[in-house]
Amino acid sequence: MVVPEGRIIEVEERGQRYFPRGDLIDQYGHSLILPETRELKALEFKDVADGVHLVALGLIGYLPLTSTITLNIVPKFPIENLWTMLEVGGENYDRILPTIRRYQSADKPAPLQLLARSFCHYLKGALSAGFERSYYPRTVSGFYKPRVEFGPTISRYLSRGNPIDTVSSVFEFGLDSPVNQIVKAACLRFARIIPRQKSWEEERHLIQIALDTLQRVNAREPGPHDFYLDEAVSLRLRGNYEGLLRVYQLLLTGGGIAFTFEPGGKELPSFLFNLEDIFERFIRQTFVDALREKKIGVLDGNKHQGKLFEDSKVYPTKSDLIFRRGKKNVIALGEVKYKPRLKEADRYQIISHVTSAKAPLGILFSPANEGESQRLDRIGRLATGAQFYHYRVDIKGDIRAAQAQMVREITAILPAPSEAETLAEA
Repeated sequence: MVVPEGRIIEVEERGQRYFPRGDLIDQYGHSLILPETRELKALEFKDVADGVHLVALGLIGYLPLTSTITLNIVPKFPIENLWTMLEVGGENYDRILPTIRRYQSADKPAPLQLLARSFCHYLKGALSAGFERSYYPRTVSGFYKPRVEFGPTISRYLSRGNPIDTVSSVFEFGLDSPVNQIVKAACLRFARIIPRQKSWEEERHLIQIALDTLQRVNAREPGPHDFYLDEAVSLRLRGNYEGLLRVYQLLLTGGGIAFTFEPGGKELPSFLFNLEDIFERFIRQTFVDALREKKIGVLDGNKHQGKLFEDSKVYPTKSDLIFRRGKKNVIALGEVKYKPRLKEADRYQIISHVTSAKAPLGILFSPANEGESQRLDRIGRLATGAQFYHYRVDIKGDIRAAQAQMVREITAILPAPSEAETLAEA
């Protein structure tokens, strides 16, 4: 992807921005929008008089739009809440663009897996361009090589009656330089952080190749001044080394980043986050952790699919949340929608899933809009007796308090265990 050198325009996710037609379409009527950006389907375009209205959908991050315009799509809620949601729900940080951006500093430490992806991004460039080779001093004991270090020679050998052996300093050309020693130490540390998952296979392979290349290099943890050793690296390789050392510094010092763009901020690769996925995983994992003690399992319906019809498997159901006691007793289903307003299709979806699963309860989850409080609203009841609710989650305020409130209020409406279940548990 081409790294843009022009305007950086900040826009909120789900926000709208007007662009003159000449910004996105050339004089021949051809689109100037980068093909890679179109393929992401993160933006929606609406033609208006003399221009285009751009709507940022559920992705946030630093997204090149054309060769001269870059969008910095930011969340509508505090960045600290995003980190909390990522921490609770988990994130692989696999939506990484080959574009470098500058992040504003923040107090909360950057997520470790984000740093691991960033480090491997620079490591891939270093392996492609080659590691820095240079002359470095090495001390040799036992036989003569220029130049002789007379002080150590006298104290170690001559003073002990050995007139033959010497301590010498020699210069060698190779990889065992101070900056490569730090890079090897960083590779060893990140190798312990990277998850043992298939989605991280490329990163594990990159670090293994780097460690094989630096096999004869002595790993050394950095001191305060070692993070600037990249300044002595040749210009051709300096960018990769600068990135490797800055990411390693963030890991060791616990430095943080925010999504706000800052011209003099910390350089890292650009990541895109899908807020629909993040919000769904956050809701699910919150209940997984909170209801474990109550012996209620919360499953991902995308992995534990049901059947829409009793006599056919052609149309599976994929509920976002399945609340279950035991292995078969489904007590509730949940659908998570990261959108400002629910549509009729959303209600029909949960009604059909609850009906097919013969569950007594269905809950729709969505973020609370501006000016709305976190609350539970009852939607209605079917002739089968199944109850339906809509829960609005406040992700703009104290998100930990919102988690606790959500668990408390949803737990209160979950069906109580039957007498048979209670006796079975006893």
